[in-house]
Amino acid sequence: MNPRAVVLAMRRERLVLRSQQLRRQITTELQAVQPALTWVDRLQDALLWLRGNPLIATAGSLLLAVWRPRRAAGFGMRLWSAWKFVQGLRGVGAKSPSPWR
Repeated sequence: MNPRAVVLAMRRERLVLRSQQLRRQITTELQAVQPALTWVDRLQDALLWLRGNPLIATAGSLLLAVWRPRRAAGFGMRLWSAWKFVQGLRGVGAKSPSPWR
């Protein structure tokens, strides 16, 4: 067998073993983050459902506004503040030059 082919085969075998080791390591490390990822998935599913059913969300908001107007106003102000905060973060990211460009 060609000596170069032997070296390449050995290198390939080491890389395959290293890849298997890294997969096992990432699996164990992701188990610690799994509960948070589960909540993120649930939140994403809820937002997609709300996007697909806007009338239900609107009806719920109106019901809250009629039933508890102060609470609805406070909740609305918190949502507005959060929205403005996110928009501000987007603006900061857009204005600053990226170090990777």
